[in-house]
Amino acid sequence: MNDKRKKLIKELLRYMVAGGSAFACDLLTKTLFHSLILPADMGSFSVLGFVNEVRVTLATAAGFIVGLIVNYLVSIFFVFTSESQKEKGKGVKAFLIYLAVSVVGLLINIGVTQLGCNIMSISKDDTIMFMLISCAAAAVALIWNYIGRKIFVYKGE
Repeated sequence: MNDKRKKLIKELLRYMVAGGSAFACDLLTKTLFHSLILPADMGSFSVLGFVNEVRVTLATAAGFIVGLIVNYLVSIFFVFTSESQKEKGKGVKAFLIYLAVSVVGLLINIGVTQLGCNIMSISKDDTIMFMLISCAAAAVALIWNYIGRKIFVYKGE
C-alpha cells in the first residue's frame, strides 16, 4: 500500500472517531429533544408526499447543531492535521463551506429519519426505535459529510 493511501485511511479512521464523538452528542441531544423536551403533538407538514413531524425535525436540527460544533472542533484539531489542511480549515470562509456541506448532511439526516419514522410508525414513546433509525440516518449523512468536507473545505487534500 502506498503512502498516500495509508495517509487517507488514517485520516478516514480519525474522521470516524471525530464523527463518532459528534454523533454521540448529536444522538443524545436529538433523543432528549424527541423523547423528553418537545411536546408529543407539535403538528406535521408534508414534503413531497411524506408526512414530516415538527417534533422530529426540531429534534434532528438540535442534535445537528451540537454535533456540528463538536465535529468542526475535533476535525480541525484531530482529523485534518497537515499544515495545509489546518490553514484551509480555519477561518470564516472555511467554516461557512463546512456549514453548507453540513446542512446538506442535515437534510439527508432529516429525510432518512422522517422516512424511517414513517415506515416504522414511530411515536414519542418508541425511543429505542427512534435511536436506531437515527443511527442509520447518521451513517448515511456521515458518508456525505466526509466526502463533501474533503472536497469542498480541504480541496481534496
